[in-house]
Amino acid sequence: MPPKGHRWKYLTWSWACSTGDPASDQALESAAQAAWLYALLCAWTFLNDQDAAYDLMDHAVQNASAYCTRHPDALSEKLIARMKSVLRRRARQLAARQGRELSYGSLLDLESLYAGQPEVEQQVMANEMFARLSPFAQSVVRRRWLGYTWREIAKQLGLDFSVVRRAYFRELELLLRNLSRSGDSPQ
Repeated sequence: MPPKGHRWKYLTWSWACSTGDPASDQALESAAQAAWLYALLCAWTFLNDQDAAYDLMDHAVQNASAYCTRHPDALSEKLIARMKSVLRRRARQLAARQGRELSYGSLLDLESLYAGQPEVEQQVMANEMFARLSPFAQSVVRRRWLGYTWREIAKQLGLDFSVVRRAYFRELELLLRNLSRSGDSPQ
């Protein structure tokens, strides 16, 4: 019976593509084994998600496999360094995407409308504005209130996250414009 725990997890390198050369495949396999702990480190450091290490390794092994095809006599150290570089770069790219996503669109967008007013009035106004939103926007507001990210909401709705975010903000902007035109200023 094999030992248990995350350090002893049996790693199946099923994503490792064959280069056609057994020696290159062997070098690729050993480089993947050596870079695995670095993939875990990058996934945890940049993405705060240890399971993302598998996706990072998939990307790095595909990149290194293409490199091995072009340079069949590459040293193992060169492959390891290449994989680590690809892991770090990919983790930073994914973290930057998440950072851009998290910086948009919480209910703080509505906060500037009723800041400084008593709490009861704020709740009444928020309820009135919520009632004027479409059912789609109301479902987005509910999910954002529960802490879902734009990507999670989009996955639940079966749409792209940028489409959901843009549609929500477009409707919110239209609501604010209509309120200011009709004289129903929320302030």
